[in-house]
Amino acid sequence: MDWKKAQELAEFKPNSECHLIIVGESKDGQPFCFEDNFLIDNICDHSISVCLEPFILLPFDKLEHVSFVEISVKHRAVLYYAYVDLLQLELRKTVCTLTLSIPEEVYMHQNREHPRAKLSVRTPITLRVAGIRGLSAQKGVAFTGQLLDISAGGLSFVTTNRVFPPLYLECSFMLPTLTLPITAYSEVVRVTNFSSDSYRVAAAFRLTPESILQEIDTYCTLGGT
Repeated sequence: MDWKKAQELAEFKPNSECHLIIVGESKDGQPFCFEDNFLIDNICDHSISVCLEPFILLPFDKLEHVSFVEISVKHRAVLYYAYVDLLQLELRKTVCTLTLSIPEEVYMHQNREHPRAKLSVRTPITLRVAGIRGLSAQKGVAFTGQLLDISAGGLSFVTTNRVFPPLYLECSFMLPTLTLPITAYSEVVRVTNFSSDSYRVAAAFRLTPESILQEIDTYCTLGGT
């Protein structure tokens, strides 16, 4: 949605709180990642100024350059977020003031609770790395795992192959009681050790047709297996 519409719906306005994520590079060549809640100080036609108080100088004294900045607000359980440019950074004693560009586009994200089904029978899953933060033209070599549970929001599986966020995976599997195989795309969101030589992977569905997600949701609503 455009910026003016977002101001109406999400209440981007002075004296309200927003959340910033700043990613870039530090002076020693290491990744720079910072997040905190800021107070919106002023909004004009070309910029937004936000401030953080009280503020300790670290870690901005180590910042070399900024790759991107995300600004977000949450209103009525909906997250509104946008990518902006850092126009100016001002540090005065215990106050940090950032001047940001007006976003070109504002996006919405709403977490939905979906019924989840655990797989009580052995359910193999075939996977391929399909990209990073999105799909790429080429796909990786296929590897296998065991599906543990599933919902219309995502799935989890066990595999001996190491993967990590934010890889995109092509997932192919057959759910019990369903007659046709399912192929969906997902983004790795969490990886934990399952045993000494295997990992439990949680992935959220991305770029998957709504018809497939509805089929999964119906399967889970009916109790799965």
